[in-house]
Amino acid sequence: MDDLITELEQLTHDLMLKIEKADSEELEQFVDKRQLIIDSMLQQGMGVASVAQQARLKSVMENDHAILMRINSLKIEAKDWLIQRKQAKTQKNAYEMSYAVDSIIVDTKRY
Repeated sequence: MDDLITELEQLTHDLMLKIEKADSEELEQFVDKRQLIIDSMLQQGMGVASVAQQARLKSVMENDHAILMRINSLKIEAKDWLIQRKQAKTQKNAYEMSYAVDSIIVDTKRY
C-alpha cells in the first residue's frame, strides 16, 4: 500500500509542477492514472490505512482544489470557444444566404 501511496504522491506532484500549463488531455490522463492507483489501493487494502498512510493521503488530497480549479477553467474556456464558434457560424450563415439562381431582384427605390 505504501508503494501505491508513493506513486500517487509522485503523480500528483508532477501534475502540480505544471498545473497552470496542463491541458485537458494531461488532466484526463492524470485522472485515469489516479483512478487506477486508487482501485489498486482498494483491492490491496482489505482494511483501514494506518495513521501515517492517512496523513500522506490527506496531503495528496490537499491538491484536489487546485486540480479542480484548473479543470473548471478549461471547461469554461471550452464553453466560451463553443459559444464564439456558434456566433461566428450564425453570422456566416446570415451573409451567405442562398438565393434562387433564376430569381429577379427589383429595386423599387426612386432616385
